[in-house]
Amino acid sequence: MGTSGKKPIIPLFILLTIILLMTLAWRLGQLTLSRETRDSPVNGYTAPLIASRVVRGSIYDRNGTILALEIPYYTCAVMLKSVESLEKTAETLSPILFMTKSDILRKMEGKTTYAMIKQRMSRDEMESLQAEISEGLLPGVIIEKRYGRFYPQGHHASQLIGFTGIDNIGLEGLEYYFNDTLSPLPQPDEEITTGNDIYLTIDMRIQFFTDRQVELIAEEHDPDSISALVMNSDTGEILAWASYPWYDINRYSSTVPEERINRPAVSMYEPGSVFKIYSLAAILDLGEAQTDEYFICDGSYSFTMPNGKQSVISCVAPHGTVGPREILKYSCNGAIAHYALQTDAENFYRKLLDFGFTSSFNLPVPGETAGYLAAPENWSGRTLPTIAFGQEIGVSALQMAAAATPFDNGGVLLQPSVISRIASPEGKILESFRKNEIRQVIGADTAEAVLEMMTAATEPGGTAVHAQAEDVATAAKTGTAQILDPGTRTYSASHVLASCIALLPASDPEFIIYITVDNPKSGQLYGSTVAAPAVGQIAEDLVSAGLAASSRTNFLVIPGERLDAELEVP
Repeated sequence: MGTSGKKPIIPLFILLTIILLMTLAWRLGQLTLSRETRDSPVNGYTAPLIASRVVRGSIYDRNGTILALEIPYYTCAVMLKSVESLEKTAETLSPILFMTKSDILRKMEGKTTYAMIKQRMSRDEMESLQAEISEGLLPGVIIEKRYGRFYPQGHHASQLIGFTGIDNIGLEGLEYYFNDTLSPLPQPDEEITTGNDIYLTIDMRIQFFTDRQVELIAEEHDPDSISALVMNSDTGEILAWASYPWYDINRYSSTVPEERINRPAVSMYEPGSVFKIYSLAAILDLGEAQTDEYFICDGSYSFTMPNGKQSVISCVAPHGTVGPREILKYSCNGAIAHYALQTDAENFYRKLLDFGFTSSFNLPVPGETAGYLAAPENWSGRTLPTIAFGQEIGVSALQMAAAATPFDNGGVLLQPSVISRIASPEGKILESFRKNEIRQVIGADTAEAVLEMMTAATEPGGTAVHAQAEDVATAAKTGTAQILDPGTRTYSASHVLASCIALLPASDPEFIIYITVDNPKSGQLYGSTVAAPAVGQIAEDLVSAGLAASSRTNFLVIPGERLDAELEVP
């Protein structure tokens, strides 16, 4: 008989075993080689070490005052599988962490392995908790060291600065915009990678002056919101940036969206009579209106629209004989409307665009609005004169402040800036602010003339007399804009936006100050009584601090005299 067809399986098993052992030995050699290449070159190549941690760069004001920095902090967490009793653990933690027992249990509810109980403990809380853990009274409870942001200035410029989340990534404001600059990817051949530092144009001394006045306005007039800007009129650098209601950045998690709105850049509104300085500048520069012929204001102005219908523009009182200077002194709607109607609509529109209205300045501020101004082909018969006194146009506080730079720079519009410089961790300047001239908007003679006319508003009898500081000559203009009711599509008689803008010293400006107050509820509605006093006090503070030159050149003031009522139309 023949032999069986079965082949011996033992040699095959031995062969497979040998192959498997050789494969394992080869893989072990590869892993060993991989580890060795961290410290020694193989075939001319050394695998780089990657930084184990990234330290987020700091944010400073222009003078080096710290606005944001990274600090270590400690959290309390629970490894739930090691906890003997959730009830007992919560009861023990409650007085240590200053949390209720129910809140702690809620943090652990629905979790199976890990629960974060408190994100940032105070030093006392951490030390008390460490003592309890050391004594074995809190099995499963752990303390974790993490790194996060601290904002020493609290609410000052909070919406501009923004904040980071629990993972130290920027979520709002400059922290968000410059996240990759402040916190780059881990770099090779470094144990720790440190981000670059950012220096703002903000001057915290001026920021404090501004915020103090914002706070006083809020206390006295109970408005819905306030925006305030102080700008260097020579360079376009923004020195103070305030948006109220504000919040303490260190407690951003307890804020509401209303507090985090960055109003100077993102909120759009009709500016009211403050806008007359830009419309008057446009009218004068175009030279099409007969501005050398005085307008007689009897309290109202009637004109015929292209459709043949009559339209009436009102003033709060008769202003008498009015020229361009008196338009700004008394805030005469009739006169500015009269001169605007003598000006070509397309030319007027283009001049306002040159001032920067309807354009974004592309600041590193998320959500910056470009504003709104319809093209002339979409205007009604009343639009041109209405725009001239600040209605039917949407602007931001940032645009309004920046648009005043031509009055101090020979008619040239400057680019506003909030960043002074960016520096490496070693202090090397990587990028720095440069004065940027955008375009020639008006002639130098027009700019000088309008600036001089603005001083009339701060003289006795002018609407901006409260903006006049004790020790510095000021050129200013106030506004009281009625707010459109979206329900009735008519302007409200009680809801207004009170505002004031000023350049100082008037003879050779260094600063632009602009404040808007939305819906003051104190019974005082006008920009002259709500916003102008704050502008005047900030100007006084700048002089007292030695930041602005004291000047009374070419300016008439009667010490102590103040106007009780504003003579302007909302």
